[in-house]
Amino acid sequence: MKKYDRHTCEYQPKDVIVEYSCDTLHENFTWQVIYHRKASEEDLENNHYLETVGEELWSLVAEINNCPYCGLSLRKQKIDNGEYILIDSTMGSLRVL
Repeated sequence: MKKYDRHTCEYQPKDVIVEYSCDTLHENFTWQVIYHRKASEEDLENNHYLETVGEELWSLVAEINNCPYCGLSLRKQKIDNGEYILIDSTMGSLRVL
């Protein structure tokens, strides 16, 4: 499977994305959960560096085998050696071994 795909379920919050896409650290397609934190009106009032509501403050991308909300198995070949990629826009990227 080398084609973008997206999973949604009834338990998944609206602002969380579960997708099958190409990772930024390598060219392999993997299932990932993506969390975003976007600026609110209150954030703009408290931080003069922010310019617009909806501006991305941070994001986190983590490789997954199953949907963290409904448990559906997403990966055909499971990562069972404990080697996952975690990308945190506030700290950079790291490989979790």
